[in-house]
Formats: sequence, structure tokens, C-alpha cells
Amino acid sequence: MLHLSRPLAAQLLTHLESVYPEEGCGLVAGRAEQATHIYPIENILHSQTAYEMAALPQVETILAIEAAGDDLCAIYHSHPHSPATPSETDVALAYYPESLYLIVSLQDRARPVLRGFHIVDGMVTERRLYIE
Repeated sequence: MLHLSRPLAAQLLTHLESVYPEEGCGLVAGRAEQATHIYPIENILHSQTAYEMAALPQVETILAIEAAGDDLCAIYHSHPHSPATPSETDVALAYYPESLYLIVSLQDRARPVLRGFHIVDGMVTERRLYIE
């Protein structure tokens, strides 16, 4: 379960809209299942169907999150033209089993769909998100 404030959810969606039609990606930090910060990170693949975070900014951001005493709550990315469900690639590349994976579908840009998943050893479990 993850709690996201409406302003934080809006910040995440604004970032993903800004890189559309490419997949956008980034990290979510917080404490005790309460998200407090969104960290957009460049998708170095510049692809509409895949993402890879720029390595140095990703590592620097994770170190900054830890230095602030926060947790890496979630890893997010968009699916510009497909549903908000993990692809085979998303499942295969889920290297952070303790983190939530947020996927935003922009198939209908007027009505984005945000869903969260735990992905552990190839098993996908949807988790409830609270946007308040």
C-alpha cells in the first residue's frame, strides 16, 4: 500500500505527460508507505515501449534518498500506448523486490490510469494505492 498526496500524484503525471509519447520514469521516496518526493529520471532509451533510467542520476538519487533518512517507496514509469499492467520486460527487470512498481497508462491521456505492483521472483501482485 502506498499513500500519495494529490499534488504529488499530479507532479508524477505532469512529468510523464512532458515526455510523452516516450515512456517516462523515476523514483518515489517517502517514509512508512507515505510518499513525499517524486524524482523524475531520464529514460536513456527514449522509447515508446521501454525504459532504462540514466545510471548516474539513478544512483545519486537513491543515495540522496537514503542520506535524507527516507525510503525508496516506488519505481514508476509510463505505458504511453498500453494498459497499466507490467509487461514481460517489466517483470524480468524488476530488480528491487522491496519497492512498489507504479505504472501509469496514458492510452487515454484525458484519463490516465495509475496502478501499483509488487514484483518478486516473477510473481506480480497488485497493491492498493491511496491518493488523498
